[in-house]
Amino acid sequence: MNTINFICVCVEHYPMMYARKLISRLKSISNLPFAYYCLTDRPEEIQDIATPLVTNPLSKGWWNKIDLYGPNMPEGWCLYMDVDVVVIKNFDEEILWAISQNRTMACVSDAINWMGVRFNSSFMIFQSGSLHHVYDAYQKQIDQLKNRPGGDQVWAGPFMRDVLYIDDTYPNLKRNLKFHLAKRVWNELVVPSSLDASIKIVDCSGRPKPHELEKLDWVRDNWHSW
Repeated sequence: MNTINFICVCVEHYPMMYARKLISRLKSISNLPFAYYCLTDRPEEIQDIATPLVTNPLSKGWWNKIDLYGPNMPEGWCLYMDVDVVVIKNFDEEILWAISQNRTMACVSDAINWMGVRFNSSFMIFQSGSLHHVYDAYQKQIDQLKNRPGGDQVWAGPFMRDVLYIDDTYPNLKRNLKFHLAKRVWNELVVPSSLDASIKIVDCSGRPKPHELEKLDWVRDNWHSW
């Protein structure tokens, strides 16, 4: 099949090791023909394992994801993933299935329907150039959106048409650590020491991050060692 563009974003407070670990892990675990890209403000730190893409100097934090929908992305199908994830096992089947559905956007639902929006921008599959209307709307509003609550996904959700929610078919493709897997005991978040065998990706949005969980076997084996 044709090359699939894997793209991540690593900007500002995220150490580049997050992008490097994710890309290295995918290279080791996937059999798909990926070309690797990283949208970043530090291109010199990633260029040996991925092609750097230059961030928009007017965008901050999660708003840099809007560039994924713009004219400067590589052509073809794109897989985007946030860098604060732990990839447990191969998920080629889910990627190929989502592409075969040929929808404008495929993603995994937000863990808590944040601010009433199901769309989630932490894991997305789409064709480059198919979402220019979102990028163009952002360019017109960029000055007003910097401090908008909910960030890129809450703002962009209403613009997304024909969304395929992958978790309706593959519920354990990606599970959120804080909201799906951990338990809160009084004021303490208790993180599981082991995972269900069907889980393929653990999303560590918020806290704790993977580097704070390196003593756990499933983090050490699938994140720390990469």
